[in-house]
Amino acid sequence: MRIAIAVSLIVVGCSRGATPARPPAQPPAANAAELSPALAPLVWWLGDWESDAGTEHWIAADGAVYGVALSRDGAFEVMIIDDGEGSGPADGVLRFLAMPGGERQVEFRARDVGEAAATFENPQHDFPKAIAYERAGAELKATLSGDGARTIGFSFRPTTRTAAPELEEADRKFAADVDAGGVDAWVNWFAPDGGMMRASGRVERAAIEGFMKDVFAEGMLAWAPIASGRAGAIGFTVGKATFTPSAGTAGWKSTYVTIWKQQPDGAWKVGFDTGRVVNAPTTRTP
Repeated sequence: MRIAIAVSLIVVGCSRGATPARPPAQPPAANAAELSPALAPLVWWLGDWESDAGTEHWIAADGAVYGVALSRDGAFEVMIIDDGEGSGPADGVLRFLAMPGGERQVEFRARDVGEAAATFENPQHDFPKAIAYERAGAELKATLSGDGARTIGFSFRPTTRTAAPELEEADRKFAADVDAGGVDAWVNWFAPDGGMMRASGRVERAAIEGFMKDVFAEGMLAWAPIASGRAGAIGFTVGKATFTPSAGTAGWKSTYVTIWKQQPDGAWKVGFDTGRVVNAPTTRTP
């Protein structure tokens, strides 16, 4: 239930027909073991990256890849790469879900995936119609492209992400309060302008109770962060969640990303929350 397009930070790096440059040998990403078989070819993408505009952080969590872009002016983008349709089984089709500012969700599907480059497209979208990332030496390059020659490109250099223990503490307190107070506590942790992303679109704070009350009526939702980062008064946690039914219904696991915003009184509140159910691979018989 903890359910992202980085319009300002994305890559179609090489020209058609060109062979992507092989990235230099390096230690495997710390959380590469979290990749599903379909997502494993994107291991070169994981990590923390910086440009003059801000940072991007790509973190794998139990079969999904979460991308968080934090700009220097306080804006954010959330992106998810997954290989399943909603809560359905993993089907091997890579989907890039882009959520600029947490306001809407646009899906792009993989067109080409190579050893150091990947392109996703949505011909029906206005702009971009294609998003591509490419590993070029030590750099990560992103390109947004549309009709004709319209393109926007970005280059990122590796950076070191500093964990944000204050946000991880807030996330754990969020979980503890919800364990004790249910849906009311869930809503109370959201900032006045906060919201969630569901398959049907963005859910504003005023409507969150209606979307979540059945979840808390049917069982317990518990979660904990596995990664965090911060840029001034905005930051994020990525983590794993488990729903345990009280009786009669099936439980499930999920992963999530939460965007945190510091309020005028210094407290941290949820500015945006989204995630993906952990999908089991489709069973195929010989």
